[in-house]
Amino acid sequence: MKKILLSVLTLATLSTASAAEKVGAYLLGVQYQRDTNATDAVRFGLGVPLAGFFDGGGAVALSGDVSFLRHTAAATETVQPYYGAGLGLSAVLGAGSGASVGAAGLYPNVLAGANFNVTDQFSLFAEGSVGPVVAFAYATDGQNSASGADVGLGYGLRLGVNYKFR
Repeated sequence: MKKILLSVLTLATLSTASAAEKVGAYLLGVQYQRDTNATDAVRFGLGVPLAGFFDGGGAVALSGDVSFLRHTAAATETVQPYYGAGLGLSAVLGAGSGASVGAAGLYPNVLAGANFNVTDQFSLFAEGSVGPVVAFAYATDGQNSASGADVGLGYGLRLGVNYKFR
């Protein structure tokens, strides 16, 4: 997995020098997108870490994703629809009162969305995704422990804003 992610990052970095680059923010996350040609783009997202602390413990949640996007209209159009595929990874860790729990999820998905160009540099976007979620969990209270895995159907909605800086 690490080699695949590094390969995608290297290819995105070494692609054409005139490629557009965007940074964006969505509910609970940030993203970086680089166009690889006139219709395709690679996007990296990072979920804003959430942390909660309570008497005797706390919890933290992290997420990230990489997606391949194909635009169906030119970037100069007012509405620029796109579709693609992505791979998300998330983790939650928590501890309190002598017990701890950890969970990780893998989310391969297909997605569709649209950019709504407000100006040449700013755009709003809306995107939906769907795919299987593979989840693994582990819990212990110091004396007993349990673990498990499950597969289910997941979906996502991403609403946000992008800024094109090149």
